[in-house]
Amino acid sequence: MKLLLIDQVPEVNDKYSFALAKAIKEQGIDITFCGAKSDVCKTDLFENYITLFDNYSKVGNLFKKVMCYNQSWKRIIRYVKENNIDVVHVQWFIFSPLDYYYIRKLKRAGVKVVDTIHDLLPFNRKFYDFFFHKKIYNMVDAIISQATKNIERLVGEFDVDASKVKYIPHGHFMDYAEVASREESREYLNIPNDKKVILFFGQIKKVKGIDILIKALPKVIEKHKDVVCIIAGKVWKDDFAQYDALIDKLGLNDYVQKNRYIGDDEIKYFFNAADIVAMPYREIYQSGVVLLSYAYRKPVVATTEGEFVNVVKDKETGLLVPSEDEEAFAKGLNWYLDNPEKINEFGQAGYEDLSVRLSWTNIAKDIVSLYKCL
Repeated sequence: MKLLLIDQVPEVNDKYSFALAKAIKEQGIDITFCGAKSDVCKTDLFENYITLFDNYSKVGNLFKKVMCYNQSWKRIIRYVKENNIDVVHVQWFIFSPLDYYYIRKLKRAGVKVVDTIHDLLPFNRKFYDFFFHKKIYNMVDAIISQATKNIERLVGEFDVDASKVKYIPHGHFMDYAEVASREESREYLNIPNDKKVILFFGQIKKVKGIDILIKALPKVIEKHKDVVCIIAGKVWKDDFAQYDALIDKLGLNDYVQKNRYIGDDEIKYFFNAADIVAMPYREIYQSGVVLLSYAYRKPVVATTEGEFVNVVKDKETGLLVPSEDEEAFAKGLNWYLDNPEKINEFGQAGYEDLSVRLSWTNIAKDIVSLYKCL
């Protein structure tokens, strides 16, 4: 079997894709991993790594961006035919009408197509996305859903045959946790060692509920004056000015540290400096941040949204609270701060749990079994 795994957005997804590619290769599959040219060719992470997707995300003009994406797909089709690829594993639909067109060409050429759903629909969905995603989901040979709730939606909203959908969770990120001492990390971020650090990490967008976290902070500070909240991430289709205004209104400027996009080489400092990771999300399918938190042995407060309910064991490895509820979120943060021994206990428990339950070997075995069934 010859497999082509495609990831057009490696700057977001490379930790997942490289870990998966390595694990699939260990199962004896002839796999080529195709990324985008915006990502340097990481043959040190995976030897059979090619970059056929142009830097479409860097093109400002929409027409040129679409044409760039179209040319990239043409190269994929040519590569598949020239190299007799049996299975193409896709993960993202950036311009869904074009994705549909070229996946249909793969199918007509006799190639089996597997799709891993990271986001059921784009958070910046266009008017045509539901129509074309529905057509794609019904056309591919198999779908891997990383969130159990998406299976119901695929069957109910997208009319997908349940027999071709398989739940296979996202693997852990233990291999990506880098060592840095608490003291070194605090010094890098200019945070005193005697502070308790609450970390929000990841893209800043409306569905992440940063306003909920900000509204919860005064109730935390009432009991714990030694708190610092780090908001670390790049704004994506959102306006941070509204959060700045809320921080000002609530008098939180001395308690909140705001950051920009965090490069891979800096991630270790944020997680090693943190005591608790906050995820007040309104909507989520699955989250790499919760996996990264446990890789660094950090406990979480997360909402009962999406795959959080399957990854976080409530009151064992973390705390789950309802979304849109700053009172409940503040209560969760305060519980850790009132019971500091639980911070290390829950973080270590989460690390041990996911190391086994979400091992890449087990995930690769399930995915390879799916390939072989096709």
